[in-house]
Amino acid sequence: MKISNDMRIGISGNATKILFYDIVNELGDFLTLHKIKFHLLANKDLELNKLHYKDSIADFNQIVNESTMILSIGGDGTIISSIRKFLKYKIPILGLHIGGLGFLADCNQKNYQKRILEIQKGKFYVENRMLLNVRIKKEKTSYDIINELVIDRRDSARTIKTNISISGKFANTYESDGIIFSTPTGSTAYSLSAGGPIVYPTMDIIIITPICPHTLSMRPLIIPSTDRVRVNFDPSISRKLSLTVDGQIQKNITTKSDVEVKRSKHSAYLIKFKEDDYFQTLRDKMYWKGNLRIK
Repeated sequence: MKISNDMRIGISGNATKILFYDIVNELGDFLTLHKIKFHLLANKDLELNKLHYKDSIADFNQIVNESTMILSIGGDGTIISSIRKFLKYKIPILGLHIGGLGFLADCNQKNYQKRILEIQKGKFYVENRMLLNVRIKKEKTSYDIINELVIDRRDSARTIKTNISISGKFANTYESDGIIFSTPTGSTAYSLSAGGPIVYPTMDIIIITPICPHTLSMRPLIIPSTDRVRVNFDPSISRKLSLTVDGQIQKNITTKSDVEVKRSKHSAYLIKFKEDDYFQTLRDKMYWKGNLRIK
């Protein structure tokens, strides 16, 4: 993907964060100095009195048509939201991290100017991340999944029995508080908290992780991304369930629902740099200490 020639940046982010306006104003000064074109995505949460570059505000269509990359300012939730917004347009995204624990951003307030200049010089690459798609059969409901899909028991205290079939073959019935279907990108999110594995983010697999399973032998399962997963429940037991995508989209379903999970036809395109080290990120974010033996 060509970004460096005639570089044009679309800026999106979490306008409810205090730091957002400091960064956007500083960013506007920097981009203007270096004669890099930019637009800020219109947002109902924008506080115009805090912006120095009000003339840069543009609607979604203008951002899509004129941007060669998207700079998403915020935490992982904000970056996930940006990926979802621009998914079908295949515009690469650079995450600028402000917030708590985050795995998706590749720059922060201290080094984003350096990163932008590296992109301008062509010193970057675009990493493709596989996504999942969930479809509720007999409905026109379909969502793409960046991190994970969670099906859980909603407001009931009782466990649910989830029947899992993989490419037409019955795999297991999980009795648990719920079940997570995760992408490799999402392996360090909810799935990890539920006991799932850490998976290198460019792999092409689907991770199935039960939440608090009734039996300890019910462990997470990793399958090829070419498989299709059918999820259903015991229809004789009428229960309300919840289906949640990336912690951002929630839909109520029931034990009579029939759900299919498969690889999405879309991918996420993230801007990366040669010196990026995923294992260093894990050590930093997970506070791995390495060998603590005193020699």
